Amino acid sequence: MKARLLAAAAAAALLLGVAACGDDAGSDDPNAGGELTVWLQVEAQNLWPKTVEATNAKLKEKYPNVKVTVAYQTWPEHLAKFDAAAQAGSAPDVIELGSTEMGLYMAAGAFSDLTAHRGEFDNNTTWVKALEDSATYQGKLYGIPYYGGDRAVIYRKDLLAEVGVTEPPTTWAGLMDLVNKLNAKHAKDPTFSSFFLPGQHQYAAMPFVYDAGGQAAKLGADGKWDATFSSPEGIAGLKNWKSLMDAGYKGDRTINDLTAFSTMVAGKAAMFYDSAGQMKKVFGADGDAKLKEQIGTFRLPSPTKADGFVPAFMGGSDVAVTAKSKHQEWARAWIAAYLGSGSQQAFVDAGFLANTKGIVPSDPQMKGYVDSLADTWTLPPAKNWAQVEKNKIVLNMLVDIATGKQTVEAATDAGDKAIEALLNAG
Repeated sequence: MKARLLAAAAAAALLLGVAACGDDAGSDDPNAGGELTVWLQVEAQNLWPKTVEATNAKLKEKYPNVKVTVAYQTWPEHLAKFDAAAQAGSAPDVIELGSTEMGLYMAAGAFSDLTAHRGEFDNNTTWVKALEDSATYQGKLYGIPYYGGDRAVIYRKDLLAEVGVTEPPTTWAGLMDLVNKLNAKHAKDPTFSSFFLPGQHQYAAMPFVYDAGGQAAKLGADGKWDATFSSPEGIAGLKNWKSLMDAGYKGDRTINDLTAFSTMVAGKAAMFYDSAGQMKKVFGADGDAKLKEQIGTFRLPSPTKADGFVPAFMGGSDVAVTAKSKHQEWARAWIAAYLGSGSQQAFVDAGFLANTKGIVPSDPQMKGYVDSLADTWTLPPAKNWAQVEKNKIVLNMLVDIATGKQTVEAATDAGDKAIEALLNAG
């Protein structure tokens, strides 16, 4: 999901008049009437419109005089539109945001505190931790996990079979042994990558930091953010990441991951680490349907734990009630209906992961993603993390490491300083 930094004035505008807003007078009366405005992203319109319709109908049963208006937004424009609506006093009652977009708005006080209402929502004790974390700020719940997507290794069964491997590795030693076997098999092809792992792919690199016990940043006791890529754990994790790159990747280290699927389709990559969306491109409309039976997934083994696995980044969406909404009860009821267990199955059927580990895809090709749900993480809820991404600080740091332009120590030291300057900016 794309994230962007709101200008300070816009963030301040969200705070204007943000007092605890209750329901309209009498809104807890089933006969109360009014309009509830919901903003969802276009995935809902394109992939599960019947779920939206069923949710509206369910709310109508409880509140027959409430009209629900659902407006569908696009990722590149929705935050700017929300900004403008908030300043104009016409913000929606319910809004979907990407998990990496929540931090700024939670910090700005734009959403209602749902902590006391947690029990109103299905699966509230089994939510995927990373999604719940993305909707939590300073210990309080400001959003309800919607759906998500984690990362796993995607591989070509036929290419592994050519070197005598019929089951994916479950240990780091096994993975490196497989990489070496593939390297030997394709030694005469300078364009073949046993493990496609370019430098500008933070969600393949950062998991190694978390695997080593580190994280991207943490909030200090003084209320300031400390970037921690240069910690001993961060450095160790990035060195492990680079060791896999050095062993398995042949190609431009400055590029991103968007050509991973086409490289695999061309038979020039045996494995890569990415989202389920990338997996589907291998054999879907953008790939080669004939490859489907040859594609598998597995959880990435840990280089630091003998029988462990690398924790996966979990991205996705959350749904929140805006603090200025005059229809707090209706908004919570709509979200509870929309994100219930029945709806979660619809999201899974569309190729995403549910907000709970209790509802998982049955497709065996999703096994790696299901297994990876056991340990997930998300980015810290720092209000200015979006600017870090916009400035490509992490990506540039990773490219400097991948290309050897800087040592891991030097690159992370410079990266942390730049990250902290942004995270702690007013």
